[in-house]
Amino acid sequence: MNNLFKQNKIILTYFFYLVIGHIFILNLNLNEFPYKYVFSDWLINYEGGFVRRGLFGHINYKISVITKFDLKNIIFFFQVLGYILYFGLIYNFFLKIKINFFWLLIIFSTISFLYPISEIEALGRKDIYILLCFLIFTIINPTSLNKLIKTFLIIFTISSLIHEISFFYLPYYFLVIYFKSYFSIKEKINTKHILLIVTFILFLTYLNLFISDQVNINKIVYAYENLNFNINFGALSWLSKSLDEHFNFIIKNISFKNILRFLYIYLINVWVIIYFIKLKIKIILFSKEFQIKNIFFFLILLSIPIYLIIYDWGRITYITFNFMIILIIYLQNQDLIDLKYLKKKIELLSFKKKILIFFFVCILFGPKLLMSDDLSGLPFLKTIDKIEDNLSLF
Repeated sequence: MNNLFKQNKIILTYFFYLVIGHIFILNLNLNEFPYKYVFSDWLINYEGGFVRRGLFGHINYKISVITKFDLKNIIFFFQVLGYILYFGLIYNFFLKIKINFFWLLIIFSTISFLYPISEIEALGRKDIYILLCFLIFTIINPTSLNKLIKTFLIIFTISSLIHEISFFYLPYYFLVIYFKSYFSIKEKINTKHILLIVTFILFLTYLNLFISDQVNINKIVYAYENLNFNINFGALSWLSKSLDEHFNFIIKNISFKNILRFLYIYLINVWVIIYFIKLKIKIILFSKEFQIKNIFFFLILLSIPIYLIIYDWGRITYITFNFMIILIIYLQNQDLIDLKYLKKKIELLSFKKKILIFFFVCILFGPKLLMSDDLSGLPFLKTIDKIEDNLSLF
């Protein structure tokens, strides 16, 4: 009991540090409003017509117009709210389980919860709400398959309107739908459900790829008369670019060295899941049985297209790994993880091996934001420096 209390105290301290760190550095970022790239993404609204990733920007804009509150403070509120909700729900899960070596690696990994304050260019992005949408979807427990599908359609629609990157993480939603339908609700997905989901996703894709291209970006800019920026400013400049332009930009800048750096970070973190986790149940997809390693290998392959159209490889790695964490948390909550197998795998590791693994996964390196950037050394220590810099301003 005393050991469990000490573990929970350490986790509570760490999550408190994360919340305070995020709030402090977000506050520091306000000094660069609206010229910092992250703010330009929050300013995209529907004043020029429907546009991808415009939902939050339009909400912020309307609140500012109606209440006369300062726009930067509204954005700051939603940024802070997103992180508090996400960390709060994650911490609530860890309160209910016994923390072992596996969970320590997940919690303290350089690409799990610490990343946004270790690489502040990734801080304050709408990504936190993409993760929050998926986390909420895993937590909600509909009593029927029809309700489950409706819940998915509502939550995923919100997520896709916040940021179109959500489409790349559909496989995670589909896996949770599979697990919920077969092992919780115990209803089989039929053709009607598949057609409904496919039709809805095609509609959302059409909105984001085609209707969005008809937006008048100048009207978005004109909505903020008191802010001095134009259509070539930050995230706004990317709205008019096609997928081909994104792809060509990546291809011109990609190198084998870039790939190796991110592959190293990816593999050492995904290895943690593949090595320690085994499910109690059989996963049958398309009449074939899959192990957990097959599932995560499949998820890794499906994440490759994102890296071919987005330059922020560090940010994408952070988002993808957090989706994996949420999926593992869901499996644990549903009692689908073989805890005896997990305990055995942990016991096979000597103390020295555990120290070495923890050092490589949680301390040594983390990815910087951009594809072309080198790895960041000792990310946790860098967050302390950044928070101290913020404190010195008070």
